[in-house]
Amino acid sequence: MKKIQTLPFLAIILLIIGVGSTIYVNSQKNDSTSIKINNEEYTVSQISQMVEEKSIETEIGFPLDQLIIEVGIASPEIQEYTIVGSDGYQKTVTWENMQAGVLTKGRESVFPDLPKAYRIKEIVEIKVEQ
Repeated sequence: MKKIQTLPFLAIILLIIGVGSTIYVNSQKNDSTSIKINNEEYTVSQISQMVEEKSIETEIGFPLDQLIIEVGIASPEIQEYTIVGSDGYQKTVTWENMQAGVLTKGRESVFPDLPKAYRIKEIVEIKVEQ
């Protein structure tokens, strides 16, 4: 009989944990409409003026390698690039990956040579690492 009485209590605790987790994740989300590349802010509109669009697979976007060159990264081929989403999710890629990838107008990375885990949505930053 005591088991039946504790079930509603456990359900309420799980519900509170779930709501709390959702609130925490959403509070950590960055809602910026710009992308920080090497500590400089760029809008998608500015990026579209810097590089021409490119099609890969079923996506159209801006070539990430050309974008990195346009923003003035020295020796881009020896760098690594950490792409960060608004929710904090991030992945690090090499120059070879950047040469194959694009940044869509929806601020999403697409890399045909990498698993879907590298498809970062709502990108807010591309960090240049050595």
